[in-house]
Amino acid sequence: MKRLRNNSIMQGLIVALAFVLVFGLGQAAFVDAAANNKANGTKQASSSSKATSTAKESKAAPKAPAKPASPKPFAGAKVKTFPLSAKSYIQLKDVYFKYGSKEKEVYFTLTVYNGDQKAIDFLDYWVELYTSGGSKYPVKSFAGNSKSGQVAPKTSKDFILHASIDPSMYYNQLVFKIVKWDFSVYPDYTRVIGETKLSSSYNNAVPTNHYYTDKTNNNQVKTYLQPGAVISLGSKRQVDLTWQLNNFGKYDYQLPEYQFYLRTKAGHVVKMSHQQVEKVLTPGGKLAYTLRTSLPISTKMAGAQLLVTTLEGEAKTEVPKAIYNIGWANSNPIVVNENKAATIKVGDKPVTAQVMSVYANNNDKESSSITMTMKWLNKGKQAVQLPEYKYELLALDGTRYPAQAAVAVEEGKTNQVVPNIAQEIMLQSTIPAKQKKGLKLIIVQPGTEEDKTEFVAAMFKLKELQAQTGVLVKNYKSAQGSFEIKIAQAERLPWGNQDLLNAFIEVKNTGSKSQALPKLIADLRLNGQLQATDKVNFIPLGSVGMIEPKESAYFVISTKVAYSFKLNEINVQLTDEISETKKQTIGIFKLAKITAIPEVATTGMMKTDLSGRKATMKYNNTYLFEGADNNLLYAQFEYANNEKRSSMLPALSGYFKTADGQYIEATFVNVKASLVPGGKALLVAKAQVPKSFAHDGATTLVVGQGLTGKEFSNGEAAADSYIAAHQFKLPKDQNVVSDTLTELAIAPYTFSLNKLNAMVSDVENVKLEINYSLQKGSIFQVAEKESKLYFEVTNGENAYGATVKVLPTEGEGLRLGESKQIVVPIQGVRVGNTVLGGFKLNIYEEVDGYKRLIGSKPFGSYQLLPPSQ
Repeated sequence: MKRLRNNSIMQGLIVALAFVLVFGLGQAAFVDAAANNKANGTKQASSSSKATSTAKESKAAPKAPAKPASPKPFAGAKVKTFPLSAKSYIQLKDVYFKYGSKEKEVYFTLTVYNGDQKAIDFLDYWVELYTSGGSKYPVKSFAGNSKSGQVAPKTSKDFILHASIDPSMYYNQLVFKIVKWDFSVYPDYTRVIGETKLSSSYNNAVPTNHYYTDKTNNNQVKTYLQPGAVISLGSKRQVDLTWQLNNFGKYDYQLPEYQFYLRTKAGHVVKMSHQQVEKVLTPGGKLAYTLRTSLPISTKMAGAQLLVTTLEGEAKTEVPKAIYNIGWANSNPIVVNENKAATIKVGDKPVTAQVMSVYANNNDKESSSITMTMKWLNKGKQAVQLPEYKYELLALDGTRYPAQAAVAVEEGKTNQVVPNIAQEIMLQSTIPAKQKKGLKLIIVQPGTEEDKTEFVAAMFKLKELQAQTGVLVKNYKSAQGSFEIKIAQAERLPWGNQDLLNAFIEVKNTGSKSQALPKLIADLRLNGQLQATDKVNFIPLGSVGMIEPKESAYFVISTKVAYSFKLNEINVQLTDEISETKKQTIGIFKLAKITAIPEVATTGMMKTDLSGRKATMKYNNTYLFEGADNNLLYAQFEYANNEKRSSMLPALSGYFKTADGQYIEATFVNVKASLVPGGKALLVAKAQVPKSFAHDGATTLVVGQGLTGKEFSNGEAAADSYIAAHQFKLPKDQNVVSDTLTELAIAPYTFSLNKLNAMVSDVENVKLEINYSLQKGSIFQVAEKESKLYFEVTNGENAYGATVKVLPTEGEGLRLGESKQIVVPIQGVRVGNTVLGGFKLNIYEEVDGYKRLIGSKPFGSYQLLPPSQ
């Protein structure tokens, strides 16, 4: 009899595990919570189910009362209690169907309560499952149940059982018998404790506005499904649910691996995505699962239910846990009205997002460019890493237009929102011009590696779009004072294979006292397209502190475009950054034309009028130096300090423009020394040109103040842009060759050859003994170019020469003064023969290896030196 009992246990006795009782099903399965009612044509007994079945379907979702009552407790889906003694019992509860693709299962729970003084062994009991027609189904214990059937005194234990049944079965066709093994009863060795049949009014779903408390395994966990929300997204609608848990027990609650499904009244079941949460809910702890799914817009949501399952054991068996009837809220919390902020959870950390400004610009009759400013704010204690959100504009007809951030997050960098410091992003979208009303900006939550589904995290209603025409001038008042702000002009300058676009902003103090300048932020759009902020420089041209009444401060906003880019208009949006958390949009300034680069006549001058950088630049001379493979275009200017204090002259940058419209980058020998007020310096601009280049007077020099990054260049670091350009028209080559070798101009010096003695040592060596005068003119106080003369002897067939530096810092060279002496050695294979037959002395100015002839004179006398000399 002992063996028989054990064999029976092996075939069917239950093994149990106490755990949270809620509900579940597989991905290809669903639970028909209403199948029994559907089969019998009856309504569920609960008032909440009745309310759900009669709810009206709105365009978005059924509406619930504006102020629902406080949630009520739901006792659970209890079926019947079978006494084992006066104090102990077995309770049948939580009967759920689970459907697979080919079969149907029923899951149910037996709760064994021991109120007596000695242990109850549940292995002495079993349950048998029949249909109302008498058919019997084998019952199996769930693999995750406890291996011990012992129930200690004054405790309870839950055992989950299941059976495969006929797919056509309904709840009210099931009959449960509780039996006890009794070997005195022949032939089944069982004695019936009691039996029950599910009624047609059986309800296993938690009604709306009710909570369910799980008390298994000494837990006290309250679960509650908040009213759901629906938003329409074109042909789809997004469903958002929040399932809350509150552990008010004394022990940690080990969270199972939940799965969630939405079941419509029509029986369609779809899986819901959810964010991962902690694995343990500590006493007093609360958490919420955010559940989302997407359905066709035609799906009716009245009568929908949430199905909850868990994955149990190593095999990840999906077990039904609970059903919740879904109530619907009047509004969706992720949809916010104009000028309101949305709260978005990033993991478990909330951040707020708000649309601060929206501007429309009509590109043409067919399309409009929309520019939006969004502010993110983190009010927590830790930095929040934003996901890679997508942004879209949703039109009334359901069409979704992508919106791009002005600056994408570079690889390796983070998109963090640090606590209590607002972060703004600029978004841009292009939409049909007719789309003006009812637009919404949506933030799309990207999918994860585990779940690729995307969902809308927030939706912002936008006011009706009005095209912003832009202005040239606008008055602006702030806490600092009153100002007149205008976009003064714009220029387009050559820069390599690109062009520079510079727009100048003037801010004038229109008040009666000194005022602090607004802290300006500028956003630039070209032909309606927002330019990435990391490609735009906004630079103050001088002090950004206080300005006096009627005085102005200047700014430039600069970017680079392809030289072939066709520009129609420039729009600059200015914002006053009042504080880290508050910004005020000043307005959009529009300019439809580029100011022509001002021309400077040969006798005129270029002025720079910025405070601390006042200077003038006058044309001096232009030359063409010759080289072996190409030539050097060389222009000299008189550059003066117009400040009332000693100061550095602005570093310059620019390009030569040829007659056929080609641009050649100019190299400037910028002045690094400080000049006294009125002091002048020699400024040189030069560039290599091909041998075919003809300097016929049609060449111009485009020159402006160099910038390095967001600062004016200092002459040391290379400029990466320039502003405030003028263009000098350069006359023809003004080189004059002297036949007397006197008063040869090599600015800032004048050289005169007084006497020459050519001394021949041998065929390969000649020495030129020169008596000379070298004077420096009084015009230039500073000349930082290096000056050199090249002395050449030639007989028309051969030419040999040597370079001599002017005022070298070390070594031999030409010195200032009258009747100075220098010996210039010249070597060459036949240089001696060149001098012996009579020769011509040519004197060149040399720059970077290039030469220009400045004097030439024949000589017939020479002196033969002994070989030792």
